[in-house]
Amino acid sequence: MVSTVFLLTWLLFASVSWAEGQKTVAQSRRTATTATEANTLHTVTIKDFKYQPTILTVKVGDTVEWKNGDIVPHTVTAADKSFDSGAIGSGGLWKFVAKNSGSFDYTCTFHPNMKAKLIVQ
Repeated sequence: MVSTVFLLTWLLFASVSWAEGQKTVAQSRRTATTATEANTLHTVTIKDFKYQPTILTVKVGDTVEWKNGDIVPHTVTAADKSFDSGAIGSGGLWKFVAKNSGSFDYTCTFHPNMKAKLIVQ
Protein backbone atom coordinates (compact mmCIF):
# COMPACT_ATOMS: atom_id res chain seq x y z
CA MET A 1 0.00 0.00 0.00
CA VAL A 2 2.76 2.42 0.97
CA SER A 3 4.68 1.62 -2.21
CA THR A 4 1.54 2.23 -4.32
CA VAL A 5 1.00 5.65 -2.71
CA PHE A 6 4.68 6.43 -3.18
CA LEU A 7 4.55 5.37 -6.84
CA LEU A 8 1.42 7.44 -7.52
CA THR A 9 2.93 10.47 -5.77
CA TRP A 10 6.16 10.10 -7.75
CA LEU A 11 4.23 9.78 -11.06
CA LEU A 12 2.21 12.89 -10.25
CA PHE A 13 5.35 14.86 -9.36
CA ALA A 14 7.18 13.65 -12.48
CA SER A 15 4.29 14.60 -14.79
CA VAL A 16 3.98 18.06 -13.20
CA SER A 17 7.76 18.60 -13.49
CA TRP A 18 7.70 17.44 -17.12
CA ALA A 19 4.79 19.80 -17.94
CA GLU A 20 6.62 22.73 -16.29
CA GLY A 21 9.74 21.88 -18.29
CA GLN A 22 7.72 21.91 -21.51
CA LYS A 23 6.30 25.35 -20.62
CA THR A 24 9.85 26.64 -20.04
CA VAL A 25 11.00 25.25 -23.41
CA ALA A 26 8.00 26.83 -25.15
CA GLN A 27 8.63 30.18 -23.44
CA SER A 28 12.30 30.07 -24.45
CA ARG A 29 11.32 29.42 -28.05
CA ARG A 30 8.86 32.33 -28.01
CA THR A 31 11.49 34.64 -26.50
CA ALA A 32 14.06 33.61 -29.12
CA THR A 33 11.54 34.14 -31.91
CA THR A 34 10.55 37.54 -30.54
CA ALA A 35 14.19 38.63 -30.27
CA THR A 36 14.83 37.54 -33.85
CA GLU A 37 11.72 39.29 -35.12
CA ALA A 38 12.71 42.47 -33.28
CA ASN A 39 15.84 42.85 -35.43
CA THR A 40 14.80 44.67 -38.59
CA LEU A 41 16.45 45.00 -41.99
CA HIS A 42 16.63 48.57 -43.31
CA THR A 43 17.68 49.52 -46.83
CA VAL A 44 19.48 52.65 -47.98
CA THR A 45 19.52 53.11 -51.75
CA ILE A 46 22.49 54.81 -53.36
CA LYS A 47 21.18 56.44 -56.52
CA ASP A 48 22.00 59.62 -58.43
CA PHE A 49 24.99 60.18 -56.11
CA LYS A 50 22.72 60.35 -53.03
CA TYR A 51 21.96 58.13 -50.07
CA GLN A 52 18.21 57.64 -49.79
CA PRO A 53 17.05 58.21 -47.10
CA THR A 54 19.59 60.77 -45.94
CA ILE A 55 18.68 60.19 -42.28
CA LEU A 56 17.84 56.71 -41.03
CA THR A 57 16.93 55.77 -37.45
CA VAL A 58 17.35 52.14 -36.38
CA LYS A 59 17.63 50.14 -33.18
CA VAL A 60 20.68 48.38 -31.79
CA GLY A 61 20.77 44.94 -33.39
CA ASP A 62 19.09 46.04 -36.62
CA THR A 63 20.79 45.46 -39.96
CA VAL A 64 21.23 48.22 -42.51
CA GLU A 65 22.05 47.42 -46.10
CA TRP A 66 23.22 49.93 -48.68
CA LYS A 67 22.42 49.08 -52.30
CA ASN A 68 24.40 50.83 -55.01
CA GLY A 69 22.11 51.76 -57.91
CA ASP A 70 24.66 53.99 -59.63
CA ILE A 71 27.07 52.94 -62.38
CA VAL A 72 30.12 53.92 -60.30
CA PRO A 73 31.40 52.55 -56.99
CA HIS A 74 30.63 54.26 -53.68
CA THR A 75 31.56 53.78 -50.04
CA VAL A 76 29.71 54.11 -46.76
CA THR A 77 32.30 55.57 -44.41
CA ALA A 78 31.52 56.92 -40.94
CA ALA A 79 33.05 60.29 -40.10
CA ASP A 80 34.38 58.78 -36.85
CA LYS A 81 35.70 55.72 -38.80
CA SER A 82 33.49 53.35 -36.76
CA PHE A 83 32.39 51.66 -39.98
CA ASP A 84 33.58 51.59 -43.57
CA SER A 85 32.15 49.52 -46.37
CA GLY A 86 35.07 49.79 -48.72
CA ALA A 87 34.11 50.12 -52.39
CA ILE A 88 30.58 48.97 -53.22
CA GLY A 89 30.47 48.33 -56.95
CA SER A 90 27.56 49.10 -59.26
CA GLY A 91 24.66 46.82 -58.35
CA GLY A 92 26.44 45.72 -55.17
CA LEU A 93 25.39 45.98 -51.56
CA TRP A 94 26.93 46.17 -48.12
CA LYS A 95 25.31 45.12 -44.83
CA PHE A 96 26.06 46.50 -41.39
CA VAL A 97 24.68 45.37 -38.01
CA ALA A 98 24.17 48.34 -35.67
CA LYS A 99 25.86 47.31 -32.43
CA ASN A 100 26.37 50.66 -30.70
CA SER A 101 23.90 53.47 -30.11
CA GLY A 102 24.71 56.95 -31.31
CA SER A 103 24.49 59.31 -34.24
CA PHE A 104 26.84 58.53 -37.12
CA ASP A 105 27.45 60.91 -40.00
CA TYR A 106 28.77 59.12 -43.04
CA THR A 107 29.97 59.92 -46.53
CA CYS A 108 31.32 58.37 -49.70
CA THR A 109 35.11 58.67 -49.75
CA PHE A 110 35.03 58.79 -53.57
CA HIS A 111 32.35 61.52 -53.64
CA PRO A 112 32.60 63.67 -50.47
CA ASN A 113 29.49 65.65 -51.42
CA MET A 114 27.43 62.51 -50.64
CA LYS A 115 26.45 62.75 -46.97
CA ALA A 116 23.93 61.06 -44.71
CA LYS A 117 23.32 60.12 -41.08
CA LEU A 118 22.60 56.85 -39.28
CA ILE A 119 20.98 57.16 -35.85
CA VAL A 120 21.10 54.05 -33.69
CA GLN A 121 18.85 53.96 -30.62
